[in-house]
Formats: sequence, structure tokens, C-alpha cells
Amino acid sequence: MDNLLNTKMMHSRDQITLIMRRIYDRALTTTSGGNISMIGENGDIWITPTGVDKGLMKPTDIVCVKADGMIVGEHKPSSEYPFHLAIYKARPDIKAIIHAHPPGLVAFSIVRKTPNTNVLPQAKFLCGEIGYASYALPGTDGLGESIAVEFLKGRSVVIMENHGTVIGGSNIADAYQKFEAIESTARSLLYANMIGKPSYLSNEQIASYAAALPAFLPEMNDTSYPMLEKEKRLEVY
Repeated sequence: MDNLLNTKMMHSRDQITLIMRRIYDRALTTTSGGNISMIGENGDIWITPTGVDKGLMKPTDIVCVKADGMIVGEHKPSSEYPFHLAIYKARPDIKAIIHAHPPGLVAFSIVRKTPNTNVLPQAKFLCGEIGYASYALPGTDGLGESIAVEFLKGRSVVIMENHGTVIGGSNIADAYQKFEAIESTARSLLYANMIGKPSYLSNEQIASYAAALPAFLPEMNDTSYPMLEKEKRLEVY
């Protein structure tokens, strides 16, 4: 996925802008809804700003919240920065977070249910069990605490009651792949329920799918690059 999105040598602000544009262009969030962040090796968090049209967002609009709390950028960071920070503190393995309001998952959120990922082997393999965070006022520490509890259980996809979804990944490409997979699963289930009763795969069938996946070739192993190197490469090009 990282190769498909061609993000490995992109600066965090460019990666965030690219993914937000994909999400917005696919009508998976609204002009003012949703936010994306990435955390660097030094603890700096790059995040989408508040009050900027998602369809017109530029790399220069992305805000950096330094590890010491200093804010660098032309705008204020997203008002939902607190729950991004809470997730990063709870799960150091997570390096990127996507929050959006895709219609399929919002539908599940307002009936207080989560999609069963055993409906498709790829969905279960990528997303695992889906968490559900109880309602809290957006932008508050309470919302961050509610979501962090689910991530502490090992979940990487969490539906927020009457709100949307938040997804964590080892990088932004991983988070986006999960995002697409779970929204597709949610919509498929909604359609399936219109024409009959959905059938689900067993955990054994899912395990067989995972075992059958070919091992990654050495040249496909993930490679990370320090942010300073990315900055220098931008200067060259």
C-alpha cells in the first residue's frame, strides 16, 4: 500500500494532504469534518488544521504540534487534536490516525453497532475486531479517553457513537487501507441486509486466509526515512 500511494519519501504534510484529498473526493467526509495526523520519530505531531476546507487543503495548511507543545503553522490544529494525542500515548506502535465521517460507518454509529468483519477475509485480516467508543463531546479530553480505552484493547478501528470512525495505522498508507476496507465492509453489509441475511466466515476460515498469504519479498519490506532527510530531498527537487 505504501508503494501504491508513493508516500515513503513524502513529507508528513504532503502525505496528510494527499490522503485527505482522496477521502474528500470520494465523499467519505464533509468539508469541515474529519482530521488526519502523523507522529514523527521525535514526537512531533503533524495534523490537519481547524477551519480549513478539506477539499482545498494544501500542504502548507498542515500544522505541526511539537513534542514540547509549541504549535508551528499558519492555522490552529484540529479541535480534535486531544484524541489523536491520547491514542499516540496509549499505542506507541501507531504512527498515523485518520478520523472521518464515511456514510456507511456513520450509519452503524447511530444505531450503536459495529460491522462484523468476518464477512470478508480481507476486512478481518486488515481491521480485526472493531471497537466502539461511547459518546463524548467532540474536542474534549473525555472523547480522547473513551477512544483510547478501545485502542488499549488492541483495536485499530474504532467507531465513535453518533460521530464517525477513527483508525490507527503503522503509517498513513496502512491507516488508509484499513479505512477503505472497513467502509466498504459497512456498505456491503447495509446492501446485503436489504436483500437477505448476510452469511459470515468462521474464524478458522479467516485464519486459513491469513496463513495462505505469501510472505513479503525482501524488496517490499517497509523502509522508513527520517523527517530531516525528507526535508532535504524536497530542497533538492
